Amino acid sequence: MGETPKRLVSGLLIAGAFIFAISYQGMYMLPLLLFTVTFAVIGIVEFYRLAGAKLKDRIPATVGVVGTILLLLLVWLGWQANYYVPGAALYNEGVKKALGLLKLNYPFLGGLLFLFLAAVLKLQLLKNRVENSFAMIAVYIASIVYIPFTFSHLFLLYSLESGLFYVWMVTWATAMADTGGYFMGKAFGRHKVGFAVSPNKTYEGYILGGVLQNILVHVFYYVAETHFNVPRYSFVEITIFGLIIYITSILGDLAESLFKRDAGIKDSGSLIPGHGGVLDLVDAMLITIPAAYYYFYIVQELRRI
Repeated sequence: MGETPKRLVSGLLIAGAFIFAISYQGMYMLPLLLFTVTFAVIGIVEFYRLAGAKLKDRIPATVGVVGTILLLLLVWLGWQANYYVPGAALYNEGVKKALGLLKLNYPFLGGLLFLFLAAVLKLQLLKNRVENSFAMIAVYIASIVYIPFTFSHLFLLYSLESGLFYVWMVTWATAMADTGGYFMGKAFGRHKVGFAVSPNKTYEGYILGGVLQNILVHVFYYVAETHFNVPRYSFVEITIFGLIIYITSILGDLAESLFKRDAGIKDSGSLIPGHGGVLDLVDAMLITIPAAYYYFYIVQELRRI
């Protein structure tokens, strides 16, 4: 099978799994948790591989993997605790009381991050050598912020009123940002921006890609508003949303390219045929999902004033 068919088939399979994960609302959105944890764990292992190639040192992934799972689990439990009420599946009073502790989710999250930091420091000290210590500790901390912390915003975005709609919006806007920039750059790109991390990017591709992406975001919202019961937003609010997602999508894409170029590695992994690794696939979404959450959260709060 050629590279393009591989890319198409693997892309469709992952898209199908993602659509099922965000659409199936039974069992406390467990498929979404499993999907997110799986991608985050693979992504953080790939991140350590890139960093290890740069530092020419092996970076054990165990602490990062455990921290990733616990962070995502904590945010998911805090979200789903709101739906764990008498009559819900597998309801138990003892479990409900335990979940009540998640009202203290900020201390829990802070405590988890503290334990992660302590584990990282202990791990580096037990190596009994000082070489690369500064860089190793920085890599561990950056990995938790860059992958599970950002990815956990998928649960937060879904927790907003009409959350599924917002997940669809940011997914579409991010995909169109990549598509618009690629095709406009191919068709009209003449003047190179000069990014060392991505030397072929052009001003025309970025500008015209942003215009095309924003038009397609408006089309998506118009269709959704016409056929479904979705939150009402003005033309200006949707335009600002599209612009924010376009800029953060570029940031996410270039950031991952920066890591790979510094490590001297073409792809973050080889798990997904035609695409490379998980980070190659979700690099933009790691940044656009938090951006979408904070944008819609702030707009909703401003409307309540």
